[in-house]
Amino acid sequence: MNNMKRWRGLVKWSAVVAASALVLGACGSIRQTGSPALGVKDSVAIVSMANFTETPAAGSSAAAIAANTLRANGLTDVRIAPVDASANAMFDTAQRELGEKKLAWAREQHVKYVLTGAVEEWRYKVGVDGEPVAGVTFELIDVASGQVVWSATGSKSGWTRSSLASVASSLIGSLLSPLRSRG
Repeated sequence: MNNMKRWRGLVKWSAVVAASALVLGACGSIRQTGSPALGVKDSVAIVSMANFTETPAAGSSAAAIAANTLRANGLTDVRIAPVDASANAMFDTAQRELGEKKLAWAREQHVKYVLTGAVEEWRYKVGVDGEPVAGVTFELIDVASGQVVWSATGSKSGWTRSSLASVASSLIGSLLSPLRSRG
């Protein structure tokens, strides 16, 4: 009889864990390529990010969170590139000329990598719950070669009481987690 109660408890506990995993797994997704080995002294410049949302300054907000995340990941030389107000971002394929300007600036600054990207979603969902949702894409470019050496994209939504900043910080932290100093 006592074993039967334990068995029922274990089954209930397992069901709760499985249900929680399903619910939390549905809150977002991340896809990324393998990351390069970054040294503590490797310099990374964050250039302006494309803002494909209706939220003003979403690209700037994402870039600021990304800079802090990279510093927290152990990179000591993280720089913010000057903003060109006339263009959206290096990530936008229509802006390749601007991209070359940003790479030229990075070369002048002796920067090893440039982090760029796009913000696809940065808002509160319309409706009764008003859940926060963020969607971001990043590319890490080797300045010397101009090649993309790492990329990631992800989206995440939060609960009704979550803030957009906390959802975005969590998403960007997860996306950039492979970009840690390795020595």
